[in-house]
Amino acid sequence: MKALVELCQPDRRQCGTVGTPADYHGALEALVLIDAVPDDVRAQFDVARNLMLYGWFVYEFYTISSHHAYTCLELGLRKACKALAGEGNPCKEIKKANGLGCYLTYLKERGIIPDGRYHEKIEAFLPMLRNSAAHGSDTLLNYALAMPGLELVADLLNDVFSAEGVASCQAK
Repeated sequence: MKALVELCQPDRRQCGTVGTPADYHGALEALVLIDAVPDDVRAQFDVARNLMLYGWFVYEFYTISSHHAYTCLELGLRKACKALAGEGNPCKEIKKANGLGCYLTYLKERGIIPDGRYHEKIEAFLPMLRNSAAHGSDTLLNYALAMPGLELVADLLNDVFSAEGVASCQAK
C-alpha cells in the first residue's frame, strides 16, 4: 500500500512511461459508449475507464481495469442476448455454456457482431482473456497492454447496441 504522503504521486513503475495523465485522460475520454448501451453497462464501463486513469498512481489498476471492462462486456452482451430472445437467457435455453463465449457466439450467429470486423474466433479468445484475470493470475498489464482491451470492449458494445435487432428491443 502506498504511503499517505505518496498518494498523489505516480506509481514508481510509471518512470520512463510515454505520455502523461492528461494524455491518458484524453484517450479514455474519447472511449464513449453510445446512448443505446444500457445505463448500468455504461456506468460500469466508466468504472473501467477510471481504473485505467488511476493506474497512473496505482499500476495494478491497469490490470483490474482490463478485467472490469471484460465483465462489463459480458453484462452488456447478456442484456443484448436477452433482448433478442425476449428476455429469456438464450444460452441456457439452447443448452450451451452460459457466459461470455456463448453470448459472443449467439450474437455472431445472428449477424449482430459484424463479420470481418473482429477476429474470426473472438468467441474463444475474449473469454480466455477475461478468465485469465477472473480465475487468478500474476500477469500485470501496463497502460499499453490494457488500453486495447478497453477499446475492443467499447467497439463491441457500440456495434451490438447499434444493431437494429438489439436497438429496437432495447427501446421497448
